Amino acid sequence: MMNKALIGTAIAIFVAGCASTPGVEKDAAGSGKLGVTQVGHNQNAQLVFCETNRCPERTPKYLPPPPPTPVAKAPVPAPVVKAPEPVAPLHFKVHFRWGWFRLDTAGREEIQALLDAVKNTPHKQIVVAGRTDPTGGLKANKKLALKRANTVKAALVMAGIPADAITADAQLPCCDGDKRAATGVMRELRRTDIDITIKTK
Repeated sequence: MMNKALIGTAIAIFVAGCASTPGVEKDAAGSGKLGVTQVGHNQNAQLVFCETNRCPERTPKYLPPPPPTPVAKAPVPAPVVKAPEPVAPLHFKVHFRWGWFRLDTAGREEIQALLDAVKNTPHKQIVVAGRTDPTGGLKANKKLALKRANTVKAALVMAGIPADAITADAQLPCCDGDKRAATGVMRELRRTDIDITIKTK
């Protein structure tokens, strides 16, 4: 009986001591009750013995869900660069009178039309080939065809085209065609062909 009285007295003193701990103010509602709160998770979890109105905020039992994993965007394919397609050479003709290698009025007009057409063209190479009709000797016609080619080359160089971009020669065989051909056909054979290769880049 005496032991029970001693135990009751000890509990009363302990509770009274906690309730009157210096520095702890009771709230307006007269709180000051003691409580136990768990803070932390898993291995860091611990129980805190405190006044209920001053206990730390209770740690939630469930952690917030992790942020959503960003969806990787598909790589943007690199643009396909197409190789420039080859451009067919430009073709021009300059005609001459029978036995001539100098330019007449018609020939100069044909040269000017050529220059106007390629004025803004990025040319790469110009091949000039002189021709003749079948009349006359083969040896003389070869010389005449080469002179016609060089006449056209000189006109192009004077117009500002670099000489090293122009190749001039006689077209072989230089005297094709029929000697009995009509006058118009013969004139077509007395010409210089100009092929201009165009740069694609």
